[in-house]
Amino acid sequence: MFPKSAQVLLVGCTLLLGLTGCPGDASKKMADKQKALDDKKANDKAKADEKQKAAEAPKDVVRLDPPWEDSAYVLLRSDGACPENFWALFGGDPPGATKEEKKANAARRPELAKALREKTYLVKLRAPDDVKLHPFDATKNEFPVDVLGTIDCTDSIGRIAIAWTAAKAGDPGASAAKEGAEVTQNIWMAPPMKFNLPMKGMADAKEFDQKNKLGLSARLFFKLGKGETDKKLKKMAKVVEKAAGETLTIGGGTEDWGAGRMIRAEGVGVRIASEKEKTSLIERKP
Repeated sequence: MFPKSAQVLLVGCTLLLGLTGCPGDASKKMADKQKALDDKKANDKAKADEKQKAAEAPKDVVRLDPPWEDSAYVLLRSDGACPENFWALFGGDPPGATKEEKKANAARRPELAKALREKTYLVKLRAPDDVKLHPFDATKNEFPVDVLGTIDCTDSIGRIAIAWTAAKAGDPGASAAKEGAEVTQNIWMAPPMKFNLPMKGMADAKEFDQKNKLGLSARLFFKLGKGETDKKLKKMAKVVEKAAGETLTIGGGTEDWGAGRMIRAEGVGVRIASEKEKTSLIERKP
């Protein structure tokens, strides 16, 4: 038997069920209604944000014709993440948390490498660091222009250089190493691509320099070629130190101070432009 108070509540709910439902039903309806309102507000806000972004987007974005632009191109960003599976372009141990994963990845290496090499990659560079306008050469009536020869990306294993000029692995010199270091780390060094931009005369050159020196840009597209790995194995001296009653041994093994992995670009096309890529200055197709 229900207590008398419970019987009254039960009878009340029964009588009101066809009209308003029990208290629990009313609370659920209110919660559902509030959720619907919240969802509508969130949806409206998302639409408003998208509209605002579209309004704030630059109106002078240039859309280029092929081969300089294509939705199928894979954009590579300097010091950004490498495209997925770049490790497959090199030898060595494949990534994987277990022996089984490593074995499976190793078996897929040829397939993954083939897919990567079939794609076309795009790199965008900007002045003043990546695209340099040198002082006007009055004797030749032209500006020398340099375009960066390599960028790096990073995958799960480490850094990978992508080079479109004759890159070589080497010692960067004492200025890049700590004073007194036993050995220095090799890096991939690639000379810049060199171009000449002709001018009509000194007056035109002066005006161009003032307007465009810091506004030049370049875009390059290419396929991926051969992958190389530079190793620099060095037997490190053993250092024994005593601290807090304990003996610590540091070094004594062989370490790799090489430049690591690098991919050579093939079939490189280059476009140098000014005014946010509106005005083409130099084009070199593969």
